[in-house]
Amino acid sequence: MTPPDAAAAARDQTGAAAAARIEAGMRLGIGTGRAVAAFLRALQPRIAAGLRIEGVATSIASAQLAREAGVTLLGHGWTGPLDLDVDGTDELGPRLACLKGGGGALLREKVVARASRRFWVIAEAGKRVDRLGTTRALPVEVLPFGWAATAQHLARLGAEVVRRGHPRPLRTDNGNFILDCAFPDGLADPEPLAAALDQTPGVLGHGLFLQLATAAFLSDGRTVELVGDPQAQRWPGGALSRGGPEAGCAPGGYGPASS
Repeated sequence: MTPPDAAAAARDQTGAAAAARIEAGMRLGIGTGRAVAAFLRALQPRIAAGLRIEGVATSIASAQLAREAGVTLLGHGWTGPLDLDVDGTDELGPRLACLKGGGGALLREKVVARASRRFWVIAEAGKRVDRLGTTRALPVEVLPFGWAATAQHLARLGAEVVRRGHPRPLRTDNGNFILDCAFPDGLADPEPLAAALDQTPGVLGHGLFLQLATAAFLSDGRTVELVGDPQAQRWPGGALSRGGPEAGCAPGGYGPASS
């Protein structure tokens, strides 16, 4: 685990690295959490100097920070594609797979990530893991109605399930509950679990962000490592490409198709 001072420095570094690459006229997805707060702090002087951007915030807290930074926020009726989504993560696994939702904004974060051409993860280097689910439980956002029955179903998938918040349950910005699902051995193969969760009545969203991130900025508090290609684009809901939505892409969405 990264020491607190180093963690704060890492967030400042990755936030500044991402903020330096923002271009005028962009429509941004704005994630939630301390890394995103650092990104907005780094972006604020550029906006004050005349940079004009619009954004979609993924939480009430991020909306307030974005307004304070000078970002023009779009209303709830916004449409995609967004140019870029910037967000943190709780874990970063192989092939830029993410486990997210520690801040409780996972459902809105996924809506925005899927509607964005590019998705940059900004995080401390210590968030990198060989297997998702080894350091954090997987958050699952569920309807309050029948939440205990939904929890029973998740337990049958192998999870140790705890409703977040005690004695009163935490409510997301959407008014829902979060069930934190721990898997003792982590997630060796997260894709089938993600598919099962997507098909479970009562489950509204989960923290597995697979085949969505296009690049990651990681810092140990001293230097920033860039993983992936910050210019790579994923046509919203589709595959990854360095040539934009018209370029051919390999099955599975991890790179250009070979000719």
